[in-house]
Amino acid sequence: MKAARIHSFGPPDVVVVEDVPVPSPGPGEILVRVAAAGVAPWDALIREGNSKVSPQPPLTLGSDLSGVVEKVGPGVADFASGDEVYGVTNPQFCGAQAEFAVATAGMVAHKPQSLNYLEAASAPVIAVTAWQMLFEYAQATRGQTVMIVGAAGNVGAYAVQMAVGTGIHVVAIARFDDEDLLRSLGVKSIVDSSKPAFEQDPPQVDSILDTVGGSTLQRCVARLKPGGKLVTSVSTQPLPAGAIFFYAEVTTARLRTLTTLFDAGRITARVGSILPFSEARRAQAMLAGAPHKSGKIVLEIGHPQQHRSAQQSGSTPTNPVHPTVH
Repeated sequence: MKAARIHSFGPPDVVVVEDVPVPSPGPGEILVRVAAAGVAPWDALIREGNSKVSPQPPLTLGSDLSGVVEKVGPGVADFASGDEVYGVTNPQFCGAQAEFAVATAGMVAHKPQSLNYLEAASAPVIAVTAWQMLFEYAQATRGQTVMIVGAAGNVGAYAVQMAVGTGIHVVAIARFDDEDLLRSLGVKSIVDSSKPAFEQDPPQVDSILDTVGGSTLQRCVARLKPGGKLVTSVSTQPLPAGAIFFYAEVTTARLRTLTTLFDAGRITARVGSILPFSEARRAQAMLAGAPHKSGKIVLEIGHPQQHRSAQQSGSTPTNPVHPTVH
């Protein structure tokens, strides 16, 4: 089979798509015939050797995936061959960008019927991150006001949708160019983060969800009510006292909650640039700053039978790569 691999840490040029053996699922694992895989900033951290959780190379990149269960390992009762699934490979966040991938059964769920494979592969980590930030760590409830720093980003847009759908008031900190997107998601209070002294505009808020960090966050902290919660998914600098930093924990239960939201139309996926599997290196270059569309970068790994749902929903694969199994 083909897999997007690195044999040493480094820039996007270290990524190669090469033949490797098809893996076998162990106890508590499933083998997924991958239809699509997400590409995200933590993939770049792993490629550069800056991840605290990934193994040493050689390794296969990628965490988020969607596809069809090919085989289940011992002790797996919730999935069977032929099931359509989405989720994450493992706690090391690697192995998804391949024609076949082994995934921990407790980190995947049945794919939402409302999403095609490309959309489903874009969602797991960022949507779970937003859910945990808003409801598990900030413990936001209807009627409260939440400031979302980086509201138009991948995690931020999910948090916005979840908050608005729950009756939580959102103060969105974002660039002026993102106003139309945020209005479409139901945000009424938008603060342009590029404006001088923008931090003087927002009201006091019950919690702050930070997806940006740096000086933007520092300028927002004063708007947090006494006793309010500051939750961040980035930790590139010393955090204010009392701030909560966490790593997303993708579980079957959380994915099932997301599936309910997707299929009810309460949240929608935002797919950005879609690339054929052969351009896995280019996807990494996009993470490094090469131009790409807003939204999640997704690799279309694709097998014809796997795209049946996508075709039925009107999204036809552009350049499917057929499997090469060794």
